[in-house]
Amino acid sequence: MSVEAARERVSGHFRFSDVAAIAAGAASGAVGAYAYYSEPLRPLAHSFTLWIVLIVAVVPGMPRRRAVVRAVCALIAAVLAFYFGKAVMYGVKYAGMPYQVDLPTVVLWCALAVAGGLVAGLLFTAVGRTDRRGTVATAAVVGLLVADLFRRSDRSGVGTLAVATALAIAFVAWRGIRSPRQAAQVALAALPMGLAGLVVVSAPDFFEGLLSF
Repeated sequence: MSVEAARERVSGHFRFSDVAAIAAGAASGAVGAYAYYSEPLRPLAHSFTLWIVLIVAVVPGMPRRRAVVRAVCALIAAVLAFYFGKAVMYGVKYAGMPYQVDLPTVVLWCALAVAGGLVAGLLFTAVGRTDRRGTVATAAVVGLLVADLFRRSDRSGVGTLAVATALAIAFVAWRGIRSPRQAAQVALAALPMGLAGLVVVSAPDFFEGLLSF
């Protein structure tokens, strides 16, 4: 067995079919839509925690091209389920009240899903590998999660998001770390990755703000 094949085997901690990955994306969007109208869970609807966990669940171990396609499709499914799920939840919560989905916002987030899926598919497919690339990918995920928590730290419900972030980091560690040494390397790399991740998780807010002008 080649070294590359061995690395791919190590990274394949568990696998989803492509259909299941898209269904998981839709499910994460539906959970986000429900959270949007739930007071204790609302912070989850305004964070990227669910979607980061989604990609880490369905992408690692895939060939790069397939990982990109899978990440893009899963994120688009999540976006559509979130925005149209919000409309459904609104109808349930406020029966008879009109609600219109903001299509420009949906299109923007679908475009961001394509861009995010492209990058995440290329990077996160290495999560779970024991080499440097796998370690960097895992640290990047942890950095994104911490950066997203920091981005929302001045908002209400940060405690709920902190718990969700801790659970997400535990999942990422289980999915991506294979030894105490690698755990230490991930911890050291997570801080600089988090600084870069803060730019990434703040970018969608910037682009969405442009629509309001």
